[in-house]
Amino acid sequence: MPVRFVIIVTVAACAAYGQVNQVFRLTQNENTQDLEEIATALRATGNIQHVSIDDLKQTVAVEGTAGQIAMAEWLVRQMDVPSNGALSGVHEYRPSTGGDDVVRVFYLSHTRTPQDLQEIVTTVRSVADVPRLFVYNALKAVAARGNSRQISLAAWLVDQLDRPADVAAPAPHEYKLPGDDVARVFELKYPQTPQQLQEIVTLIRSVGDVPRLFIYNARRAVALRATAERVALTAWLVSELDKPLTGQAATGDSNAPREYRLLSSGPEDVVRVFYLTNFQSPEARQRVVTQIRDNTGIRRVFVYNALGEMALRGTVGQVATAEKVIEEMKAQ
Repeated sequence: MPVRFVIIVTVAACAAYGQVNQVFRLTQNENTQDLEEIATALRATGNIQHVSIDDLKQTVAVEGTAGQIAMAEWLVRQMDVPSNGALSGVHEYRPSTGGDDVVRVFYLSHTRTPQDLQEIVTTVRSVADVPRLFVYNALKAVAARGNSRQISLAAWLVDQLDRPADVAAPAPHEYKLPGDDVARVFELKYPQTPQQLQEIVTLIRSVGDVPRLFIYNARRAVALRATAERVALTAWLVSELDKPLTGQAATGDSNAPREYRLLSSGPEDVVRVFYLTNFQSPEARQRVVTQIRDNTGIRRVFVYNALGEMALRGTVGQVATAEKVIEEMKAQ
């Protein structure tokens, strides 16, 4: 069935200022929330101040320049389609003003819940630096506006994350940006609950000094953007933490040191992982953390309780003192 789309045009008295009024009558039985989401996307993505809705008539009225109206018409056409008929292919618009300015609409096919959609949106907005990014839930659509580099990274992230849970994302899982920045997606195998995944992310974010690190729970995926060295440290921490829950911490060689040195900040900047096999409860492990903080001055020390692993970051001397504290607590 062809998509019906109705435009009602009114040239307002403010035409002397280059402003035009245009009304879009939508055809897909949108409710008030749908209309408000479309209006938000038009207002923010199109940089249009004057947008209003009439839920009884199912219309959206827009006032703006000819260029803004053209963009609004394009955006409405992307959203006023049947819920089972989202358009395929790349949907991209470049404003007539020129420059490196791109508007793109992504249709997500494999998000099951509003939370899934919101987690992808949060990740794309933060990792790709795309603040103007808005959701139309009826189609699981995301409208984004940025420069070509930002939109390209956003498209890569969507391709990595919007996949069935049992289908691997396409390689490579790393996206290199100008300078030393890298975006990376890790898909973890062994965390069994959102809480376990959150503990891993909290540890990596704090110990690795990676603030732009986000979770997509549906795929047990972690997406980040950082310098190449911090991404490499994150990869090492993931290899240490993403293990079977009956594996290394319980039966492996807990005495073998697990250590990573950051070269850019000198040989004194060390990350170390300890297996707290003698401390069985979360409360006992937290007492170890408290003692280490009190005795070493280290603040970046965190526990992944599912494996009984603790990671910390400090100088060589601080790490040695932390090891001594653990041994003394074992003997008590």
